[in-house]
Amino acid sequence: MKNATGDALFELAQLENDQIDLAKGALLIAKDAYADLDIEMYLQRLNQMAEELQSQIGNAADTSDQINHLNRYLFEEQGFAGSSQEHYYDARNSYLNEVLERKTGIPITLSIVYMEIGKRIGLPLVGVGFPGHFIVKHRDLEAVIDPFERGQILSDEDLSERLTQIFRESMPMHPRFLQAVTNKEILARMLRNLRQIHFRKEEHEKAVNVGEQITWLAPQSAQDYRDLGYLYYQVNAYGKSLAAFNTYLRLSDDPPDREEISRNIRVLTQQIAKLN
Repeated sequence: MKNATGDALFELAQLENDQIDLAKGALLIAKDAYADLDIEMYLQRLNQMAEELQSQIGNAADTSDQINHLNRYLFEEQGFAGSSQEHYYDARNSYLNEVLERKTGIPITLSIVYMEIGKRIGLPLVGVGFPGHFIVKHRDLEAVIDPFERGQILSDEDLSERLTQIFRESMPMHPRFLQAVTNKEILARMLRNLRQIHFRKEEHEKAVNVGEQITWLAPQSAQDYRDLGYLYYQVNAYGKSLAAFNTYLRLSDDPPDREEISRNIRVLTQQIAKLN
């Protein structure tokens, strides 16, 4: 289901992680929904915001001052804010162009804005796929930051409390919860949000398109092929559904649903045989 935008995103997905421009990748995802989107214009807007912020900071600020200035600039001067719960699953919160226009987003898109502005002023910020809530940390320091909460610096106690809320029981902090994620992983996570939104709205063709894009960025992710198999079935693409389920089993290590997926494969094989 590739088009010109899809081709560009596919080509970007073939790059090494350190070659991927996160903001450009996020805007390519948005361009799939906004055909006339001017990617360079929004990249330039990020540049201009960073230049404006840098002029306020000057050249002598330490890391703590840079973070404080970044928080003040984005959340007080520019007015960026986390989406309300009522509109949390509005697809616009997952498109970087809309987040820059409306100044409203979800944790991952606000984190992208935060990291991209930070990068341009010399802050080495990385994304963190914390369970249930995307956050940011300084690559060389211990600072863990939540752009969804106006740049709040999260203490160990804050993080433990969030884990308890997510898992509904006391959960020990594990180092993997704060591991930096790659740009490919960030873009794939954005797409998973969109896949869920389209599926909830029964926009199955759009969900399939997004599901395919995820596999470009995460070709070894068994679970995404499993989900794509079910999405293909929703649009009667039985051959593609069969292939996706087979890929899931090939990539999986003793999956708990092997019997269910194997049964799906048998049913699909029979359906395809009848059609031929």
